[in-house]
Amino acid sequence: MKDIKIGVVSTYPEMSKLINKMASEMEINLEVREGILEEGVSIAYQFEHEGVDVIISRGVTGRKIKKAISLPVVLIEITSFDILQALYIAKGMGRKIAFLGHMTHDFSSEFKTITNILDIPVDCYPYTNLFEMDEQMGKILRSDIDVVVSTGLCVYEMAKRSGVNAVLVQSGNDAIHGSINQALELVQGIRRNHERSKRYQAVLASTNDGILIMDEHKRIVFMNKAAESLLEMDARTIVGRHMENISESVILGFLCNGGANSTEVFKEIGRKQFWINSMPIILENKQKGTVTMFQGADRIQVLEQNLRRQLFKKGLFAKHTFEDLIGSSDQLLDTIARAKKYAAANATVLICGETGTGKELFAQSIHNDSARRDGPFVAINCAALPENLLESELFGYEEGAFTGAKKGGKTGLFEMAHGGTILLDEIGEMPLPVQARLLRILQEREIMRLGSDRVIPVDVRIISATNYELSLAVKEGNFRSDLFHRLEVLNLDIPPLRKRKEDVEQLAEFLIKKFSFEEKKHVSSLTESAMEKLKKYDWPGNVRELQNVMQKYVLLIEENQKAEELIARLINEKIKKSYAVPSGDENSITIKIGKMDDMELEIIEYLLSTGASIKEISQITGTSRTTLWRKLKDLDEAMFR
Repeated sequence: MKDIKIGVVSTYPEMSKLINKMASEMEINLEVREGILEEGVSIAYQFEHEGVDVIISRGVTGRKIKKAISLPVVLIEITSFDILQALYIAKGMGRKIAFLGHMTHDFSSEFKTITNILDIPVDCYPYTNLFEMDEQMGKILRSDIDVVVSTGLCVYEMAKRSGVNAVLVQSGNDAIHGSINQALELVQGIRRNHERSKRYQAVLASTNDGILIMDEHKRIVFMNKAAESLLEMDARTIVGRHMENISESVILGFLCNGGANSTEVFKEIGRKQFWINSMPIILENKQKGTVTMFQGADRIQVLEQNLRRQLFKKGLFAKHTFEDLIGSSDQLLDTIARAKKYAAANATVLICGETGTGKELFAQSIHNDSARRDGPFVAINCAALPENLLESELFGYEEGAFTGAKKGGKTGLFEMAHGGTILLDEIGEMPLPVQARLLRILQEREIMRLGSDRVIPVDVRIISATNYELSLAVKEGNFRSDLFHRLEVLNLDIPPLRKRKEDVEQLAEFLIKKFSFEEKKHVSSLTESAMEKLKKYDWPGNVRELQNVMQKYVLLIEENQKAEELIARLINEKIKKSYAVPSGDENSITIKIGKMDDMELEIIEYLLSTGASIKEISQITGTSRTTLWRKLKDLDEAMFR
């Protein structure tokens, strides 16, 4: 506390002695000088020039100092005990006593109680300013008062000069000691705030974001180094100036236009691109200015690329939430409501739905709405990998487990998903041996890497997805019934788009805006006629098919072209590719009547000859890929009989 400098403007000698004594006992740096009214104000100015931290004074002098200087001023309060002592002394000096004091500060609620305790009548002369004080003193001197009691030294001296007994209300130990402690705490608080402010300024100065702060009068009050660099301007020429008086930079006009609401926009100004976030500064429910943070688009792109690079290295995140699901149909809303309830649980979820309905999007949303949201999200397509590779990806392997195994082995996806969620997409295509291992994980919650004899416990929630009827696969012997019942603890059926046609309009408009933004092309909303054509189509490819059509529409639509004509052409192309059997007349083929299995093989063989893929044949015939592969194997054997 010795580094705190306190200046005291004392109004009488006894007060000076008492304060000096206390300062010595408390070991604080304190300077006492005496003066009242204007003289006291002059002393306060001297203290301010000398660099004191706080000033202590009392009465009218203290209040005048407080109005005059910018330093913090602590007033020594007049206590009821101080007044009691002064009135007690006055009682021994005369019968008629007058008390002259400030109406607000000297006449406390206990004043009447004090006079009752002393059993003396006291005439009160209150004042609110110096003019009234002189007027009241004149009244006292013209009366037959024996003793004048006052808190002001000037009144005391005036009474003495006029030959009237006078008593000065002096501040006691408690009042002075309290004011010194208050001054110390005040300075310490100011210093803490100053240090905190310096830390904040250091943070604002060191950030890579450009920061501009305007007050409520649109005057620039702060500009950090990053803002200087981005705007190629010197803060010394900008800070303190009104926005309307700054003509050096057009960019500033675009940046500092925040209103009462927060705004976050991307703006291209000249040859520069900025991402701008402007927010009002609200103090006591009133706007006191605006803070604008901005960054060059090139740096944002670099940061985004680095972030994506790090995340994709891990591949362990879910980017979609329930808010990303577009539509307001009862079917979709009911499905979302059920999915949200499932998210709160920890049991396995089986998501069923046709291709393109958004099964993975639902899986990611369930994860992000669950208690595991901060854990990893790992997804794998079970149909995309052959059996041996799928098994090593799921469960991992030890070094030397098989030819080509990585040195040091590999962590499996179940281990990587520990504490989070794993999505097994197209679970119906999983080979039977892998199904058996998956069943053990569901039962025991532990895995064993290929080539290892060590059991590793895992805490993973399993979400599986399929576009195939698993109960039918169970009947065909292609899927384990015990695994099926383990997976469908919580089942979620995603409605196809043809059963929620009312969502087509919302989806189409959303996709048009999305692709228009990506292609930097202005595309108007669809006409009512064009929208009707979209709603009449059954969308066998569901949302994914609609997405493809809308992307083509945005790319192909031209000015003055009728939207309904282009939509009709795109849908007709889809119908031909998705539903027509690839043959000479696109409607039929000729096969030899015989055994059902032989006719099926003949159809598959013909479709293969046209260049159709296994996936396309699966869609055309309504047969699972697993069944098709088995039939193809039968076809190969038939050819070599």
